Amino acid sequence: MIPPAGKICTCTKSYRVKYNINGLLNARDVTDVIAHECASVNAESTKKMYRAALEKHPQAKSIYIISDNARYYRNKELNRWLEGTKIKQIFLPPYSPNLNLIERLWRFLRKKVINTHFYRTKDLFKEAVRNFFETISNYKTELESLLTLNFKLCNSHSISF
Repeated sequence: MIPPAGKICTCTKSYRVKYNINGLLNARDVTDVIAHECASVNAESTKKMYRAALEKHPQAKSIYIISDNARYYRNKELNRWLEGTKIKQIFLPPYSPNLNLIERLWRFLRKKVINTHFYRTKDLFKEAVRNFFETISNYKTELESLLTLNFKLCNSHSISF
């Protein structure tokens, strides 16, 4: 699974709407996504999202979460809480959004839902985003080609997970 947060924005009739979603993507099944709506993306909302991952995958021996270096992932309270769980955090190198698969998912969401339609109200906007996640299996073929685990390194070698 790979987080991190996404702040999704669009313009409506009279104002700009921000919609915070903290998300986890199962790198082995691109339709297995946890999209956690939150007032603010912080350590507390991340903890709630991690709890959802534990509930969704109770049989897993370990859950590896690959994340960027946002402050809320390195929060002391969150890290103390993680000590008693089967979640293991792995941090990406700084400035490497191309390695973070969920960044590709956020871009795909913007392409399919956000940038293609004008939403008159924030409720219509939120509903469209929720609907995307509820029907994400409709995009499985496109997402599998976009969210591949095959990465090219600078010296032209490939690595796969």
